[in-house]
Amino acid sequence: MGQRPIWRSGTPSCLRWIEGERAPGIGNTPIGWRWLAKETVGTTEVSVAAENAVLSQREIDALLNADGNQAEPDTLAAAPQQARKEAGRRIKPYDFRHPEKLSKEQIRGLQIIQQSVAGSLAASFSGRLRAPVEARLSALERGIYEEYVTQIGTSSIVAIIDMNPLEGYAVAAFGLDVAFGIIDRLLGGKGKRSNRAMDRDLTDIEVALIRHIGMDIARSLVEPWQRVTELIPDVTEIAAGPQVMHAIPPTEFVITAWYEIRFAEQTGGISLCFPLTVLEQILPKLTGQSMFENRPNRSVHEEARVKSEQLLPMNVLMRAMLGSTRVDAGDIANLQPGDVIVLEREVDEPLRVLIGNCERFAGFAGTHGRKLALQLSGVVDDDGWVNPFEASAHG
Repeated sequence: MGQRPIWRSGTPSCLRWIEGERAPGIGNTPIGWRWLAKETVGTTEVSVAAENAVLSQREIDALLNADGNQAEPDTLAAAPQQARKEAGRRIKPYDFRHPEKLSKEQIRGLQIIQQSVAGSLAASFSGRLRAPVEARLSALERGIYEEYVTQIGTSSIVAIIDMNPLEGYAVAAFGLDVAFGIIDRLLGGKGKRSNRAMDRDLTDIEVALIRHIGMDIARSLVEPWQRVTELIPDVTEIAAGPQVMHAIPPTEFVITAWYEIRFAEQTGGISLCFPLTVLEQILPKLTGQSMFENRPNRSVHEEARVKSEQLLPMNVLMRAMLGSTRVDAGDIANLQPGDVIVLEREVDEPLRVLIGNCERFAGFAGTHGRKLALQLSGVVDDDGWVNPFEASAHG
């Protein structure tokens, strides 16, 4: 019987196949393999005592897998190197829809400006409404213009601001609740919004008043932007809804400043959207060093004059606190007409006078004609102590 060629599995083979021998019960799996030599498979040494010995299925499988086992050490050795190589690289996701157009330092410079705008908005609205107004920068976001339009929705007042002398426009938006609250205050009300008014079109008088609101927002940019340019903004268009949204291309990259304002015990929002085409004209001046070098300086007299113009026309709530005490909830539930509540205040102790929500003066209650009155007797310091006017004058 002629011998068949040596069968190889990628490594020097030590087996010859003998025709005609089959493994019982294993179908066509050949069993007639004769061992010719000793060979190491991976870390296992396989040997046969006699030339005519037949290999078991386990030994055959070990030889067939010899290629994979021999390649395994190389793979395992290369794995740590690959892991170290990947660990040394920092993979940063890139958002093609919101690319990084401005550096972190430039964003920080814009944030400084917009925080100053919040203070200007509060002062401007306080002077307009003659009432305390709080404003703060709640967020500074990057995105594209069409996303901003979606965020503000259709129930908003939109003002287009010409950023003269810069080329381009900015967009200011505020809700109808803010607009009607301000209008109610300007027309002699308490600044409360009307839900019925929000379901109808604006009248000509309301549009004129809203234009003044837009101008107040535009003028609030002047002083903070003096760090980078002498701005002379002007409102070119104002309307309710998206009718004037065409001022900026939909895919233009924008920076949006979101503000929260509070007045007359209600909260509203104002946003200012600046396109990249406008910001590119001031980017070199938005670095940290330039921001502090170009900070507007005012003399003491100029600062006092501006504060007087903004604060003197305001109406501020002033009230005297008669006193306070603690009462059990059960006693409150059983109160009847004629019951007497004893306060935690002595008869000769002055009443505390609040300006807004802050204690600032002390005084005694009395009458003036047919009305109750209060005679001020001293000033309340930051620690809550009353300094009589006589002592304050001598001090």
